[in-house]
Amino acid sequence: MSAAPLLTKHAVLHTDDVAASREWLTPLLGRHELSVAATTHPKIRFHSCQLGSLRLSYLSLNATAQFELAGARSGYLVLVPLTGSIWLRGAQRMRLVPGMGAVLGPGDPVSARCSADCQQLIVHMNQAVLTAHVQSLLNCSSAESPAFEPLMRFDAGGALSWYESLMFLVERANATDSMGQELFHPLVATELERALMTGLLVTQPNTHSPALVHDPPAQPVEPIETAVRLINEYPEAGHTVADLAQAAGVSVRTLEKGFHRRFGLPPYGYLRQVRLKRVRAELTAPDAANKTVSEVAARWGFSHLGRFAQEYRKKYHENPSETVRRYRAIRTSGA
Repeated sequence: MSAAPLLTKHAVLHTDDVAASREWLTPLLGRHELSVAATTHPKIRFHSCQLGSLRLSYLSLNATAQFELAGARSGYLVLVPLTGSIWLRGAQRMRLVPGMGAVLGPGDPVSARCSADCQQLIVHMNQAVLTAHVQSLLNCSSAESPAFEPLMRFDAGGALSWYESLMFLVERANATDSMGQELFHPLVATELERALMTGLLVTQPNTHSPALVHDPPAQPVEPIETAVRLINEYPEAGHTVADLAQAAGVSVRTLEKGFHRRFGLPPYGYLRQVRLKRVRAELTAPDAANKTVSEVAARWGFSHLGRFAQEYRKKYHENPSETVRRYRAIRTSGA
C-alpha cells in the first residue's frame, strides 16, 4: 500500500545517494548511520519545513533501511509511519505500523529498521522550547525536560485528536492561497506549535503527567494573555487585530473589550505603545550614536516617520532627535 508524499512544496532531497542523504538528515536525526539493503535501489525523498521551533518532515527511501541513532539530538522525535513498518530497538522493542507512533527523547540511542514501503512523518520538537513550555504550563521554572513513554496509539481519545491536529498542520503547511502566499501567519503558526506541544504533553504519558493531567492550574490563562504575550515578544511583527484575535481564539470584538478593560487602549494602541518603548530604549542605549532615528523606528514597525515623531513627542515630550542628542551629551560629559 502506498500513500501520496506529504509536504511536496518543501522538497529538500530526491536522490539515490545514501551518503549524501546523511548530511541532510543529520540536523533532524542527529549523529546517525544509515544503510540500505544491498539488494534494493533506494529512491530517497526528504521533505521538510520549519514552523517556529517545530520541524515537520516526510521521509521515504523505497528500500529496506537501517538507522542507528546515537542519541545526541537537539530535540524530541515523534515517528509516525504512514505506510509500511518501523522496527525500533532501544529501551524497548516495538514494531510501528500506521495508526501508531513513537516518541524518542533527545538522549535515546535507537536502532530503527524501516521496510522498503515505509513512508513516515517525523516531528522534531526542540528540547529547550518544549521544556520551557512545560515550565510555563506548570508555572515552575525548575521543571526538567519530560521523559515520555515511547509507544503511541492513535486509535482513540486524546492521541487520535493529537494525530488529527498534526495532519491538519502538515496539510496547511503545504498549502498556499490564490496569490501563492503561505496560509499561516507566523503568529498563528506559533500558537499552533504550542498547541501541538501541549497536546503531546497531556496525551502521551510522561514524567510530568501527574501534574499536567491530574492537577491542572486552577486559573486558566485568559485569551487576552496570548495576544499580550505576542505583542510584547514580537512588537516589530506586522500584527493586525484580526491576527491577534485568531491566535487568541476569540473574536475581534472580545479582544478589543479585553484590552480596553485591562489597558484602556485598543489592541493596536497597546502595540504602538510597546513599540515606542522599544524605540526609546534603543535611542538611549550606549550605541545609539551609530544609528539613525529612521532606521530604529522602521525596525520597530513604524513605517510613517511623521506620525511616529508625533506619537513619540506626545509620549515623551521631546522629539526623537532631541532624545539622541540629550543622551549623547550625557555620555560625553561623563566620559
